[in-house]
Amino acid sequence: MRLSDRHLALREAAQWHARLGAAPQCSQTLSQLQAWLVLDPLHQWAWARVERLQTNLQGIPGALARQTIGEDAVLVGRRTLLKGGVLGLGMAGLVGTGYFHSPEWFADLRTGVGERRDVTLADGTRLSLNTGTAVDIRYGANHRLIVVHAGEILVQTAADSRPLSVRSPHGDMLALGTRFNVRLYPDHTRLTVLEHAVAVSNARTMEPVIVEAGMMLDIAADTVAVPRPADLGLSEWSRGLLVIDGWRLDRTLDELGRYRRGFLQCSDDVAGMRVSGVFPLDDTDRTLLVIAQALKLNLQTRTRFWVRFSQTA
Repeated sequence: MRLSDRHLALREAAQWHARLGAAPQCSQTLSQLQAWLVLDPLHQWAWARVERLQTNLQGIPGALARQTIGEDAVLVGRRTLLKGGVLGLGMAGLVGTGYFHSPEWFADLRTGVGERRDVTLADGTRLSLNTGTAVDIRYGANHRLIVVHAGEILVQTAADSRPLSVRSPHGDMLALGTRFNVRLYPDHTRLTVLEHAVAVSNARTMEPVIVEAGMMLDIAADTVAVPRPADLGLSEWSRGLLVIDGWRLDRTLDELGRYRRGFLQCSDDVAGMRVSGVFPLDDTDRTLLVIAQALKLNLQTRTRFWVRFSQTA
């Protein structure tokens, strides 16, 4: 399945959403959609992707349209389409923005905000995906490659004659029989090695930099930093825990903000207060309350999606 074919299918699927939003009761449009869906399995894939995006963007339960795929037919429920109303009109606009050209959209494995996922790959390698992560898996006869487009992963390599590498926009990381964590930032990639070692290289390195267990290293497009002692507690996200020691409050909230949607900040006068502890990532509401109580701060909440820390009156 070529990338250009997927782009075209997604574009057409978004256009179908727009057409249905504009005329949800049109029998002819429904019939034409049915014909388009059964024409090519790629159309069904594209419809499912656009459907998922619709749900994510609008925050509505269910799907704009549901399909029952059998051996000979695809049925789209009129009632479900009617629920969508004109929401589908916004989908076509995304086509022109380049959204559907983003590698994250086509990623083999993805997680949403606050979601974590554990996967065992075909070779037995164990891969954990943190919140907001997108990766591609590219295995061939002579290589194993994991491409990170967004987010954070924890890799436990399996024995195999083929080398295993992780690639980010900033460089390549070759596993040397190891367990390691990779987190992608806007301007760099951070590697933390938990077991054995990893060889790091990019276009600026004359030879690979070896990062041993217990060390971490930042990789930017134009440089590879010197390895330094790692904060190994940061990899505990894979067990659903945030382990911090003496962090500023504003940094703590930035980190927790990765796992929830909405506004999460603190006033400037409390931003430098220090936080330590082990907190659950699956209940950030509870975590925020515990932090506020420990620091004796006022926790302002207008909704679950608007939270602010400030001094008590």
